[in-house]
Amino acid sequence: MSASSMFAALAQAWRREFHVYTAGDRDSAELRARHLSSVTRLTPLMVLANVGNAAIVVLAFDTVPLLQRLVWLAIVLAMCSVGLRGWWRRRDLAVASASPRAMRHATIGGVLLGAVWGSVAIAWFPGASPSQQLLMTALVLGTMCGGAFALSPLPLAALAQLGMLSLASTLGLLRDGNPGTPYLIGLLMLYVTVLAISVLATARVFTARLRSEREAARQGQLVSLLLRDFEEHSADVLWECAASGLMTHVSVRLSAALGGSAAELQSGTLLDALARRRAADDAEESDRHLAALRTALTLGQAFRDLVVPVQTKSNGLRWWSFSAKPLLDDIGHHAGWRGVISDVTQARETHRRLAYLAHFDSLTGLANRLELREQLARAMEAPLADAQGPAPRTALMCLDVDHFKSINDTLGHAAGDAVLAEVGRRLQACLRQGDFAARLGGDEFALVITGVRDDAELAGLAHRLVQVMAQPCEVAGRQVALGTSIGVAIAPEHGRTLDELMGNADLALYAAKEAGRGRFELFVPRLGDRHRRRVAIEQALRGAVSRGEMHLHWQPRVDVARWDIVGAEVLLRWNHPELGRVGPDEFIPVAEEAGLIADLGLWVLARACAHAVQMPSHLVVSVNVSPAQLQRDDFARQALRAIERSGLPPHRLELEVTESLFIDGETAAQALLNLHALRELGVRIALDDFGTGYSSLAYLRRFPFDTLKIDRAFVRELMTRHDARAIVRTILELAVTLGMDTIAEGVEEPAQLDVLREAGCGSIQGFMVARPMPRGDFLRLMKNWTTPGTAYMGLDLNIETVSGP
Repeated sequence: MSASSMFAALAQAWRREFHVYTAGDRDSAELRARHLSSVTRLTPLMVLANVGNAAIVVLAFDTVPLLQRLVWLAIVLAMCSVGLRGWWRRRDLAVASASPRAMRHATIGGVLLGAVWGSVAIAWFPGASPSQQLLMTALVLGTMCGGAFALSPLPLAALAQLGMLSLASTLGLLRDGNPGTPYLIGLLMLYVTVLAISVLATARVFTARLRSEREAARQGQLVSLLLRDFEEHSADVLWECAASGLMTHVSVRLSAALGGSAAELQSGTLLDALARRRAADDAEESDRHLAALRTALTLGQAFRDLVVPVQTKSNGLRWWSFSAKPLLDDIGHHAGWRGVISDVTQARETHRRLAYLAHFDSLTGLANRLELREQLARAMEAPLADAQGPAPRTALMCLDVDHFKSINDTLGHAAGDAVLAEVGRRLQACLRQGDFAARLGGDEFALVITGVRDDAELAGLAHRLVQVMAQPCEVAGRQVALGTSIGVAIAPEHGRTLDELMGNADLALYAAKEAGRGRFELFVPRLGDRHRRRVAIEQALRGAVSRGEMHLHWQPRVDVARWDIVGAEVLLRWNHPELGRVGPDEFIPVAEEAGLIADLGLWVLARACAHAVQMPSHLVVSVNVSPAQLQRDDFARQALRAIERSGLPPHRLELEVTESLFIDGETAAQALLNLHALRELGVRIALDDFGTGYSSLAYLRRFPFDTLKIDRAFVRELMTRHDARAIVRTILELAVTLGMDTIAEGVEEPAQLDVLREAGCGSIQGFMVARPMPRGDFLRLMKNWTTPGTAYMGLDLNIETVSGP
């Protein structure tokens, strides 16, 4: 680096360092004021030192004329008086800023003071005695050091005074003419250089410290502002206490919450203030939380989220969360705590609500499935012991509301919810001490019955539940009929595990519904066998058609008057390699519940139409249609596609539906739309099992059926009960009035045929004519059918010629 570059860098550093003494900005003015204040505070001491030194010089240099000494002393005293007078005027003033002019005045003062003392060195040092020169040297060097130290916050003034003293000392040494003067001047310059560097370094450190203090003050003001704003607007509250526990900072909000003034609270500890406000409803829990807080404060470590219940004066019971860090003094000892109080009442209530919803049903207030499993598991793991007799057992009752879907669909979901809530209230009213009720979902409920000593006690409770639930309830101003089916399983006889017991209770419930609903069933092992068979049937059904296990059988329908085969009902048969022959009354309900009936029924329809095309043109083919099929909005379109693909004239196809179709109003509406669409195409519609279901005569007006089929239950009792004959005659007369054909099912005896012919029945089918048979046997039967006019003996001949089952 060249000399010019070095001097340029030094000049730039000089300007940067002394910018604060000349700049006009506010920050520099504040720093200058701090510099001047630090020097001004030393004015009395500096005055005392200068007066004392001046007196010593005047007394020691007695060889100097008295007048000179007195004039010089007067000058020193005048300068000290001016300085002391300025200090006295400004001693109590807090100077916030100082101008560059004030710094220049201080520098001039330093020059003048250096000149006064330097004049002595120039005028009196040469020719003085060695002792006087030694005294003068000590005074000048002391003034240099003292002035550099005292004026270091004002480096320009300190350097100016140091420069004047060093110049005067050099001149004094040169005037003295001592042989060692060059060496003394060299030492003086070295000494002055070290002092100048020290002044600059001290000034820089002092300025940096002032800037740091000012920044810290600003940060403190900002923190105070933020803390004040935090206390005024935040939901949290600040708190601070000493190591002894006494509160050192109490905000307005904290004092309002604790119900006391800040002075009163600061006279006691935080724990005492909280103890006076502990929750009265649960003092034991409050003491437990306070003990946890006391332990945390004792350990002296930071902690978070310690929750304490507090009975506040304005808002009642609140839950406060305490978080804090320990305070340390200058030597690192524990000095107290500073922390934040957060009101977590709402969050706690939300958590409790979520926990409640996780275990209880919001509609009925009963436990949910999760809570039921936990309660049932505890009851099964800890059976009651009784030395006087057999140990009491635990029972599980599963129940649901009969025909609840119909209530929901006809009255709306709001009414359905009201019904479920009423069921929950009735269940709770029937519970004994120690019993437990739950809602599993939808209209499914469960009861855990403990302390069961015998089956009769359990049956009595179940019977009472059925009776209570059978009472109608009022919903939206309407009387709604209720009913329930109950399945009961007892531990450990019916299940040693939770899932096994619940599964067996469900099986018993299913059996109760199959037996007619509105009743209860106790689990028996055969229900498990039936369940396992049902599961096996459902699994096997999924591939039965593709494996070629499904077959169609045909049962002929005979016109009573002409004694001719005029149609046939197509019936589905299933032969499984392992399950054997599975009857339709067994696998059709399984297919409906498993959602397989739509595809299975469509296959039967397409197959029947394809085979019927190859039969005589006068033959009408009847195919049973499940309500689940008719509820589909695309059923009419699929049926039409099957008819078109087969080429069968639509009037040769008859679809048989049952009265159970009309139980549900919503599904009945969709079914009627499908039936109307098919009937407009020419497809015949028959109402099967008429008189045994739930429909009314109004449906016969809403949909003009082509055929009414008299159920086999009435035909079977024709010869034994007069009311059965009356019902059959009524049905036949009704059909004639409405222009409908009639078919009697299950005709097995000639006497039944005579009664039906006399009553005007159009057609019959049953074992008297022929059993259902494969298509090949049915075609041979038609070919060998006896001509009209043959007596009943001919019927026997026809039966004998039929092969197959």
